[in-house]
Amino acid sequence: MRNGIQAGVFTAAMLGVMTLTAGCALVAIDAGHEGVMVEKPFFFGHGGVDPDPVKTGRQAVALTTQVIDVDVRPIQYSEHFDIISSENAPVSFDAFMIANVIEGRSPDLISRFGPNWYVNNVKEAFRTMVREEVQKYPLFQLTTDPTTRTKLQEAIAQQLRVNLLEKQNIPVRLNRVVVGSILPPKGVLEQTAQTIIQEQRRITMIEFQKAEEAREKAEKQRGIADRAYREALGLTAPEFVDLRRIEVQKEIVQHSPSALTVIMGLERMGINLPPLGAEK
Repeated sequence: MRNGIQAGVFTAAMLGVMTLTAGCALVAIDAGHEGVMVEKPFFFGHGGVDPDPVKTGRQAVALTTQVIDVDVRPIQYSEHFDIISSENAPVSFDAFMIANVIEGRSPDLISRFGPNWYVNNVKEAFRTMVREEVQKYPLFQLTTDPTTRTKLQEAIAQQLRVNLLEKQNIPVRLNRVVVGSILPPKGVLEQTAQTIIQEQRRITMIEFQKAEEAREKAEKQRGIADRAYREALGLTAPEFVDLRRIEVQKEIVQHSPSALTVIMGLERMGINLPPLGAEK
């Protein structure tokens, strides 16, 4: 009798559990995610978004309830740009918005902005803010000054935070904005490289011309000085040439590593004889 009663109680308990769980499903929420329950009853109730998100783990929900998985970890949203600078020069770059849904507020986000909140409510505003800020600067400053990108990132982040997320009360936390390397298109880069090469050639030719002019000026000055020196000594042109020849030979002898014998009259031939006592 007792065994029969226990069996009946167990059976009743199992039936109760089955009754309670009938029409239910188990959902699993991963770490760093929240589940937003959207109730869609067939017959009774109004349905809608449950204000309390499902945290990490498993939970039984009605079969008529849709569970939207929301990643609350920081996510990077990237956009590519081909626009013009303040001087109508084309530039290409990527901009990134790193943001995350505020923990516990995923139901509010889904109910007001939907699962595609970035595409529907943030993307175009983000692109407009980036475009307007970049177009304030000339090409050279955008491509060469590293502080310009920092200014851009701070200005865009401030606009996103104040004029979009806070103004529209979007439950998303902005972590940072990153602007990638800003470069002209490939064709412009090649044209710029050729311009730099041509400019360097022009500078080189100018410097060479200056050097030639300086050398010519120095030669003229030397000629004027030699003439003044000759006239001061009262010498004719041939006599001055002979004097300069003797001075040059004197300098050769003075700076020679060993003694030299110079035979006057043969110096035009460049013949220098060693001393008579030199070894054979």
